[in-house]
Amino acid sequence: MTMIDRVKSVRLLATAAMIVCPASAASAQEAGGEPSAASSGGLEEIVVTARKREESMQDVPASISALSASELDRRFDSDVRDFADSSPNIVIDDTQQGPGGVAAVYIRGIGVADVEKSVDPAVGVVFDDVYIGQSSGSLLKAIDIDRVEVLRGPQGTLFGRNATGGVINLARSRPTYDLTGKARITYGRFDSWKVEGVASTGLSDNVAVKVGGAYEKSDGYIFNSFQDQNGQRSEFYAVSGALLFEPTDKLDIQLSYDHQKTKQDPPQLLAVNRPTDLFCVAYSQCSPAPGVPTSGDRYVSVSDGRLEKNATFKLDMAIAKASYDLGSDMQVDYIFGWLKTDEAINQDFDAGPQTLYHTDRPARWRQTTNELRLTKGGSGPLSFVLGAYLWDSAYTINLKNYIGFAGPALLTSAQDVRQTNKSWAIYGEADYEIVDRLTLTVGARYTKDKKSSIVNDLPIFFYDTTVEENPVGTAPGAIFMADPVRASWSKFTPRVSLRYEITDQAMIYALWSRGYRGGGFNGRPSTIGAATIPYDPETLDNYEAGFKTEFANGRVRLNGAAFLMKYNDMQQDLDVPAPGTSTGRENRTINAASAELKGFELDLTARPVDGFTLNGNIGYLDAKYKDFMGDIYSTGTPIDASFLKIRRAPKWTWSVGGTYEADIGSNASAWISGDVHYIGPHEITFLNNPNLRNGGQYLVDASINVRFDRTTISLFGKNLADEKGWTIGYDVQGVWSYAAPRPRRTWGVAVTQTF
Repeated sequence: MTMIDRVKSVRLLATAAMIVCPASAASAQEAGGEPSAASSGGLEEIVVTARKREESMQDVPASISALSASELDRRFDSDVRDFADSSPNIVIDDTQQGPGGVAAVYIRGIGVADVEKSVDPAVGVVFDDVYIGQSSGSLLKAIDIDRVEVLRGPQGTLFGRNATGGVINLARSRPTYDLTGKARITYGRFDSWKVEGVASTGLSDNVAVKVGGAYEKSDGYIFNSFQDQNGQRSEFYAVSGALLFEPTDKLDIQLSYDHQKTKQDPPQLLAVNRPTDLFCVAYSQCSPAPGVPTSGDRYVSVSDGRLEKNATFKLDMAIAKASYDLGSDMQVDYIFGWLKTDEAINQDFDAGPQTLYHTDRPARWRQTTNELRLTKGGSGPLSFVLGAYLWDSAYTINLKNYIGFAGPALLTSAQDVRQTNKSWAIYGEADYEIVDRLTLTVGARYTKDKKSSIVNDLPIFFYDTTVEENPVGTAPGAIFMADPVRASWSKFTPRVSLRYEITDQAMIYALWSRGYRGGGFNGRPSTIGAATIPYDPETLDNYEAGFKTEFANGRVRLNGAAFLMKYNDMQQDLDVPAPGTSTGRENRTINAASAELKGFELDLTARPVDGFTLNGNIGYLDAKYKDFMGDIYSTGTPIDASFLKIRRAPKWTWSVGGTYEADIGSNASAWISGDVHYIGPHEITFLNNPNLRNGGQYLVDASINVRFDRTTISLFGKNLADEKGWTIGYDVQGVWSYAAPRPRRTWGVAVTQTF
């Protein structure tokens, strides 16, 4: 397809989607339940709970978008990535660097794309009030999700854990006393099956239970031509249970447990090597053209890595909540969270038909959280949330490298890393109506982080490349630590905002907030310096002004915000040479001196006629480094690196979509939905490798749905424009580069049954 044909196709798809298509920033909780096809009037009120109390989204003095249970029911989301088009200035990718989904979540150009659990996320993913402290497993499946809220900017005064760039807040439904439930079976391209269901009922007048489960399988969208088989097969299953106990009218206790397991082929990475890279010069693993993988096709792999569904990711999570109504619109909540993940993978990172760089990466993660909150809501002049938070996590990885490019022999090196993080914080935020329609919000947080790290290399073994059973030589590892190194950091981070209600349907606000992310230790060092010298914390100041309006008799809602964010000591990860070590490389997290990010966002929802809802949003982002002096090329001489562009910070993002619904009988209705989500050109590597740069992408989704009583039959398509952008790109400077592409165009049919 020529570029002109491609543009024409995208314009045609965009036009069709604008005529038919879904709410992308809709309600988080809709009064009165899901509207029928024939219902009339304005837009439903949007009620959000991100500030720990129920309130209209139009009253929140901050940039926030949301999706409700009814909206989620009408979408065909697979995981957190699919929620991205609900909000502007967001990019969510799967980095394909491990099993189970490794999230790269960026809001307004702020995020983390590293597989290592030593790196704290910059954007918080909060699941049922529990913060997920690692990138692995953060691509949570869209099972029984009742509400999605996206908050942009620092959120440390509202949530137990720090969140520099923002928060994606996910919540599931409470168990119900009436027998309710939903089941869905989906079949799609690449022989993909998904069966999921949830059911709830009461056991007595004050006890209710909910159970759920899901099973998914797929042959994957990448073919391995070297091994002549599908290269990305996967199986996933999940079971969950929840109990609600309400011994009195004032006390309720909720308990839940989740178990999930993924078995898959290791993600099929693709080598994108330049003519000057070692893997091209010495091993003839060369890209046929700039930006083209060595296989010649973004969906064809030539990896010689094992394909036996030998990569596994297991997750267990327990959550306990107790809420007590103190009266006078006050409530106290205690939340306990426990999360354990175990993963194992043998992955081919050189992405070629030779064993040049493979790794075994068994890793274990444990986190325990305790949070106590006091909340006051109601209609009085004062409302607030006060909280205390304890965090305890530990991470262990037993890394083994198989290296074929370091000399004439194949060598193996092994490294054991264990890191711990203990943190506590107190936080709070209060609203006070100074005079009629003018409200002051003041928030503050104090955080104390303590981290430790111990790294030990095992002996390096050299093998004859023709006989790998017996080593032909050994060498000591570069790092030995008898005791762990420790470091601690603390920070006070405030927030102030003013809100003025011009009318009952219009308000303006302005805010300043500060975000903080603690320092840490590098997770896969090759030198003793990188293992023992911590990197520094980062801080961010966010200045924001916005408005929220409804007009045309409640049929149009328009919200907007402009922001300026100033970053100090911005944490960035990159690969650097490490001469004299087994691999000759190491990954380091460094602190860029400063950066500035500014832009605006607009969200529109309109119901011009009964049965038709139109949605759109647009985000503009100008993200630049400032005063960045660093040894980015590992020459020993720092240079002015402010010319680099910040990763995953497209200048423009926008979405437009809508839904048209009509009754087709006494107990039947039909609707057509579609949307176009645009992600502008952006970098995905720290050094802005032009071969791994993404151009503008138009992601087009659509569905046709018919409901008969409680049964819905849907035909849907995702990525209908068949965009092939990179979701991850990584440079091993001068040696090789690897990448992974966006999932291909897919379609499917789903049958949903409710009761």
